[in-house]
Amino acid sequence: MGLFSFFGTGFIFRLLAFVIGLAVHEYGHARMALFLGDDTAKKEGRVTLNPLAHLDLLGLLMILIVNFGWAKPVTFNPNKIRINRQVGIVLISLAGPLMNAILALLAILALLAISSSGSAFWLTGIGMFMANLSFWLAVVNIALFIFNLIPVPPLDGWKILRYSLPPRWLSRANQFERVGPFFLVLILILPIGGTTLGGMVINSAISGIMSLFGLVA
Repeated sequence: MGLFSFFGTGFIFRLLAFVIGLAVHEYGHARMALFLGDDTAKKEGRVTLNPLAHLDLLGLLMILIVNFGWAKPVTFNPNKIRINRQVGIVLISLAGPLMNAILALLAILALLAISSSGSAFWLTGIGMFMANLSFWLAVVNIALFIFNLIPVPPLDGWKILRYSLPPRWLSRANQFERVGPFFLVLILILPIGGTTLGGMVINSAISGIMSLFGLVA
């Protein structure tokens, strides 16, 4: 089992959930940057939920091949941020994962509503479509939320940590930033108990969060 090995069935729903989740994630970064006074993302057409504005061709291809991919990162200019620069970078970095968390929660609530509506609706075409889409939106967005908060460069979690550190830690942070991607690769490929380190963390998080709502992932 790999990092996203829980994607075993429902290929179309998985792909759709991934495309939506990545678009929502990057939209969150772009919208927060604009809110804080930086119009760089707006000029690049990124303040939109349209997936076409965010998808990266190679990242999409990787989703099709290995069920793991990425979108084009949103660029921003720290010099245009109206508030404290470090606080602004933290907020922009946090906005993407938070959008995934919100979408995951909405998907879980939709799934609960569908399951409580009775088998008459559940077994209809629209009911099954909504149930499958809601399930995969929940799973994928929990995964994106957890993965992006890992405090390793170049992920959002690292930027949040990096710009929350006191100035005396700057030198060490810069040193770690140079080798951070190596640790990210280790997280993605290091085998542990039939999965990877990253897969173990994310799969556990998905199972735990879904179980809080009485759902099984």
